[in-house]
Amino acid sequence: MQIIAIAQRKGGVGKTTLAVNLAGELVRRGRSVTLVDADPQASAFDWALPRRLGFVVRNDVPTVAGGVSWVKSIYKSGTDFAIIDSPADLGSVFKLCVEVADLLLLPCGPSSLDLNAAKQTVARASEISRPLPDGQPPTLLVPTKVDMSVLEGQQIAPELAELGHDVAPHISFDISYVRAFTVGQTISAYAPGSSADLEMRAVAEAALRTLGQPVRRPFRAR
Repeated sequence: MQIIAIAQRKGGVGKTTLAVNLAGELVRRGRSVTLVDADPQASAFDWALPRRLGFVVRNDVPTVAGGVSWVKSIYKSGTDFAIIDSPADLGSVFKLCVEVADLLLLPCGPSSLDLNAAKQTVARASEISRPLPDGQPPTLLVPTKVDMSVLEGQQIAPELAELGHDVAPHISFDISYVRAFTVGQTISAYAPGSSADLEMRAVAEAALRTLGQPVRRPFRAR
């Protein structure tokens, strides 16, 4: 199993959208996935309530005292990947994510508030000691809610690159994600072949490459 943790100090940057739709894209590519909703707001768990996602979403917020058992429960799920949707802070859950993740995905919108929060998140991750000999997990910065017709959208990728980590392809601001949430589906199921779907495919491929995984073609939707 490989663990992908999605984290950012600031809310509203698309963590849950990224978590759910990345999981859906990995499943479409033949991988098994468990999504762990570790955010008390439980947005990913709410997304899964219609039972149309095609993968397990667990609402499981760890306590400070129960961190070890929480990590063990993730590994016991036995899937190819576990994706952790973390809360919007840099507290105990964030620390656990940095300690156990094979990949840290950090979504960031184009506002200065989002960028400042991304800088703080990257700095905090570098401060956390990791019990494994390979040091910090690789970090992939994901531009989100991007409008490429405006200057802010055009500038976000190079601004994120200044943080010293790889930058994934961007995810546009697209109403299709909102509608997919409303019906309880991933973007790949709700709007296959759409620009939003193609963007999520590109992000998934960047994540797989960073993890050293083969990038397989998606299975055809039935």
